[in-house]
Amino acid sequence: MPTNRTGVTVVGIPARNEATTVAAVARAADAGLRTAFPDGRNVVVLAENGSTDGTAERFEDTDLVVDKVVVRSGGIGTGKGTNVFEILDQGARLDADRVLLLDADVRSTEPEWIDRLACAVDGQEPAIAVPAYRRNRFEANTTNHLASPLLAAVYGVHVQQPIGGEFAFNRAFVERARTWARPASSYLYGIDVWLTANALRENLRVVEVPLGRKLHNSPFPKILRLPQQVLDSLFHVLLTTEGVRPPAPREPVTRAAIDSASVRPDPVVVAHVTRSVGRYLGDHWTEVCEVFPSARDLRTAPWGLRVGTDEWPELLADAVAGVARGGLETTRDHLVSLYVNRVLTFWEEIEELDGPQIDVLLDRQATETVRALGSRDIALDRTAEHSLFHENHWVGYNDESEQPLGWSVPA
Repeated sequence: MPTNRTGVTVVGIPARNEATTVAAVARAADAGLRTAFPDGRNVVVLAENGSTDGTAERFEDTDLVVDKVVVRSGGIGTGKGTNVFEILDQGARLDADRVLLLDADVRSTEPEWIDRLACAVDGQEPAIAVPAYRRNRFEANTTNHLASPLLAAVYGVHVQQPIGGEFAFNRAFVERARTWARPASSYLYGIDVWLTANALRENLRVVEVPLGRKLHNSPFPKILRLPQQVLDSLFHVLLTTEGVRPPAPREPVTRAAIDSASVRPDPVVVAHVTRSVGRYLGDHWTEVCEVFPSARDLRTAPWGLRVGTDEWPELLADAVAGVARGGLETTRDHLVSLYVNRVLTFWEEIEELDGPQIDVLLDRQATETVRALGSRDIALDRTAEHSLFHENHWVGYNDESEQPLGWSVPA
């Protein structure tokens, strides 16, 4: 248990239209807080933005022993990051010793997660706890193919689930995080990688906490807009980094990120996304190859392009080089189209593999990305514009957007 069991602990639940699962998550937080901090002040904060399904009302009707707070934001120009920033602000107002985050759509949240996450950030120096779970082999695509290998390649640190959603921060981390520059995408789905990448950039303590199995709503319908926002925030942080760092000494770790259970995404949704990406690449192929020279040698596949484990690390290195040259938005957008083809190729690659074999494949992909980027002379440390996020090249190709995305950072 944390050494300070009498302080203030805030568990924040960022949510939008999660009425079917938010009560169970809140009850798990309540039980976990009362077990881990029986003598402290415990608060569960729901931060929601524009829910239309009664998420806030469902939370308010849920019987909890600990204190409850609801923070509401409008739906236009807001996102997950808006809710997380509200939770961090609530933690600061309450002078919280620690702040935890639980995603509202998770169906496997356990009370024990509270103690595990809180213990990991005990201490006076800024610290962040990130989750390590077992997940459906067809999920965690943005994590496995973008966030994790790119962070490893730039910062020299392998983080299995840098954008998992379940986090913990101590007071010193919250104070530090509230000073960091916020690109507009960090108010959207870029928030998780913004937190982890900034922590790595500042060499803060990052602790991976095993949480077992994660079951939640399929993220595949968001496969075009979510990675675009994640990459935007990640690239903004990379540009403020002094340079690519050599790999840190790493003790052998047995990766166990792939769950035994697996469910394929809806084939109708997959077909729709495949068509959208095909149209995008057909219209932008010449420019894609200019930004990603390694794409010129890609072979065709039934879904578009065959982007294998051997090809993907070089494409990610091309991406960092493109951002370093000043082409953040163009690189971001074209990478999304290649990334979808990487995901579809990966699904074919793992067809006959078991969980441990898939883990080995993903570890090799991350290691090869470190090698690919390390072999290039890339200078970062540029000034990045933080004022506007826009779908840019993807306008007209991604009709899954929930909201208008041409907007400025809130004042």
